[in-house]
Amino acid sequence: MLDSGFERCQQTLAEWVNIYDGSPDRQLLMYCTALLKLWQSDARTYLVYKMASEHYASLPEKERQATKRRFMERLYVPLQSIAKREDDSVDHMLAVLVGCCGLHYYAGTSELDVDRIAQLAMHAITKEL
Repeated sequence: MLDSGFERCQQTLAEWVNIYDGSPDRQLLMYCTALLKLWQSDARTYLVYKMASEHYASLPEKERQATKRRFMERLYVPLQSIAKREDDSVDHMLAVLVGCCGLHYYAGTSELDVDRIAQLAMHAITKEL
């Protein structure tokens, strides 16, 4: 299940990078929106990021390091290079996305407010209130 989630996340990232070309902040906002929509439609993809936020602690030790490396190389580093940020703001952006989406899943609510959550995540990057 995790492997197929990774594949979909990588596919979405590749499609998004090829489609959108704009300012880094605008591009990140569009990525946040695309990621939330993907997570809403495919829980496996959310699981990839949710487990990453927990350092894949639920996996057996021998799988944990390889999975963390896979996430970093295929999803995190490309995102960080697009964000053009060398601080931990990408971590904060992903934490907002994962947390807000998690609330949706655990509460059983019908729809995410994708635009609002994407804006909140961008505040973590831009540090604007």
